[in-house]
This record gives sequence, structure tokens and C-alpha cells, in this order.
Amino acid sequence: MDREIFDNWAEDFDASVEKEETFPFAGYRKVQDMVKWMVSIEEGTKILDLGVGTGLGVAELYEQGAEVTGLDFSPGMLEKAKAKMPRARLINHDFSKSFPPSELAGEKFDYIIISYALHHLPDWKKVDFLGNLKGFLNPGGRIIVADIAFSDRKTMQKARKISGERWDQNEYYPIIDDLAFSLEQQGFSLTFFQVSFCAGILQLRQ
Repeated sequence: MDREIFDNWAEDFDASVEKEETFPFAGYRKVQDMVKWMVSIEEGTKILDLGVGTGLGVAELYEQGAEVTGLDFSPGMLEKAKAKMPRARLINHDFSKSFPPSELAGEKFDYIIISYALHHLPDWKKVDFLGNLKGFLNPGGRIIVADIAFSDRKTMQKARKISGERWDQNEYYPIIDDLAFSLEQQGFSLTFFQVSFCAGILQLRQ
């Protein structure tokens, strides 16, 4: 990933993804709406957003009273997130390189959201990474992964055909059938919703 590209993209990121109907952001707004529907905000609800970007996905939950901690490797994106969520704790850190940052030592969260970021990790690293996140969940907590993701390889191949030259062969888009057994071995129960032809939501419970 090129940090400079994301820093430059921050200025018009929100507008570029919200109405997109082609790969990779087809269904982006519906995905984010579903994530918000899956999160129940009460007093003191704590959310960790990994790959928070400009805060577009989590800002409404922040406005409802959630205590938001966001990580992102792009300072430009975090600057936009700070404008939306001035009281949020925002940390400049690349979770694909190392995790956790020192700021999260001993922290627990009710929800961990990973929005359009997990596909940067190869499958074996996805499973290990998600397994390690269990240690940061409060009892009854959940991990919600919103991403370019597919229920099975047939669905992925169909999306790849539709996407044509837009398809990025250098990414590791989650295929749930390929990950399910390993995630269950990590102690998770999982549900998956295919939201658009190229986007889905994976929910993990302990």
C-alpha cells in the first residue's frame, strides 16, 4: 500500500465511494448502513475501527455516543476523521505491519470493525490476525468485517468477470468458504452477508 496515494485520496474519498456502483465499491453505502444496524450503542460502548479512513463508516456511531478508537496508516485520512469525530482517539498505525500499537495495551472493546482493509492481508495472516483480536474483545463482543468479500469462489469469479480491468490481482479478497474452518478453529462462530456482487459483511462471535 502506498501511504501517499491514500493521503491524496483523503480529500475526495467520501464522494468517490458513496455513490459508486462498480468494483470495488459497489454497495459501499449499503454495507456501511448494515454495519451500523448490527451495532447496538449504549452508554460506554467502545468501538475499535481498524482502517478507519476518513471516519465515513463509523462517524454516525460516534454521534450516537460510542467511544471510538480508530487506526489508520494514512495521516491524511486521519485528519478527515478528526474533523468528523473530534473526541475520538485516532492512532496513526499500520496494522498490516504490526499489532497492537502500544496505545492499545490492556484495552477491551465491545465491537471491532474492519472496514475495507482486511483484504490487504493474505489468508493465513487474516486468520491469525482475527484470532489475536479476541484478546481485545469484552465478553459478548463482536468483530465485524466489511470488505470486498465473497461467500465462495464461484461468486468471486463472477465478480472478477464483471469487474474486468478494475480487478486488482495483488489483493487478497476474503472468500468465506476458504476461511470458515480455520476461523471456527480459532473459536469463532460466524455469519456472512453478501451485500453486493463484490462486497460482504463477516460477523464473528466468540
